[in-house]
Amino acid sequence: MKTIMKRRNLISKAILAYGIFFAMLFVLTCPSTLWQVGAQNSIDDGMGMDDMDMELVFRPIGMAGAIDDGSIANSSPDPSYITLPDPLLVAFGINNSGNIVGFYKGTDSKSHGFLYNRVTRSFASIDYNNPVCKTGTDARGINQRGDIVGTCTDDATNPDGSHNFYGYLLTADGFSSVHAQGHLSTIPQRISSDGKIVGCIHDTNQTTTMFGQSVDSQDLQFVDPSSGDLAQSFFTFFGGIYGGLSGRGFMNNGVSPSGRIVVGWFTDSSVTPARARAYILRDGVVTPFDYPVAGVKQTLAWDVNAEGDVVGWYQDQANKVHGFLRSPDGEFTSIDFPFATLTRAFGINTNGDIVGTYIAGGVQHAFVRSAKLRWDS
Repeated sequence: MKTIMKRRNLISKAILAYGIFFAMLFVLTCPSTLWQVGAQNSIDDGMGMDDMDMELVFRPIGMAGAIDDGSIANSSPDPSYITLPDPLLVAFGINNSGNIVGFYKGTDSKSHGFLYNRVTRSFASIDYNNPVCKTGTDARGINQRGDIVGTCTDDATNPDGSHNFYGYLLTADGFSSVHAQGHLSTIPQRISSDGKIVGCIHDTNQTTTMFGQSVDSQDLQFVDPSSGDLAQSFFTFFGGIYGGLSGRGFMNNGVSPSGRIVVGWFTDSSVTPARARAYILRDGVVTPFDYPVAGVKQTLAWDVNAEGDVVGWYQDQANKVHGFLRSPDGEFTSIDFPFATLTRAFGINTNGDIVGTYIAGGVQHAFVRSAKLRWDS
């Protein structure tokens, strides 16, 4: 009898051990499980009211300052919205494969760029190692090839309180500086499928010295045949003294995959009161626009897809900030993450997936808005 009881005890212990093992295995592998790290404070910097080695570091679960494992939790009652894991705070660009770039605030209080790979459901942290870059790195745009553009910043302070920005391009062949000679800051925002980079340049302030810029990535390392030196004189500029629109503070923010459509925003001083307005630049013809609501205070366009859909954000008469989607026919849809006090839309792909940022409960998060309710399938 004792032998039988011993045997039963051993069997019970074995079953319990196996049960614990498989429970732990389920928790670690189930896609619906989210191992969350503590939410960081908001780094809502206005985003437009506003290196050179670069390391792409994959950070596993459990490392200090790690990004989450890539599982997606839908904290919204609307299934078309998905919240990216904390501490990812700004989702800035998305390509047609669903790969996302943006930035987050690390435990070192600096910003770091990230790349989310939808197929592997993994995050990579992007940190630019240029010694002048003291306050962090961001990632702003990604094309279908996987080329990424973004910036890092120094600790110099301009009269308007801004820092100087240093642009980069990351491709499968390595890293290149994106810098317009003679200017303190060059900000690449997006890159088209054929390598057209758009963004802005500015010097001592982000108003009177800021203009839209575009450059072909193939020209970034052109060698001047007369001197043998690298030349970067292929930038073209937009707005104010460079033509296109009158005003100040011009930013080319988005470019279609073909490079034919560019969108952005500027401060229009010809209207009363002066305010930020969005624009669409298509084949050399520019069209400024506002979100069509009474008393709108500002409208900023941030990206455009192959269909001509434009996303951005606007501020209403009550000072609340909403995202928006503008169709090629000029129809507008307001984008508001459920229960959020602020929503900004920054990027869109040809599938209609939109990425951006929202604030709820005083905390900032990154989101994806799926047009077909199948983004995380």
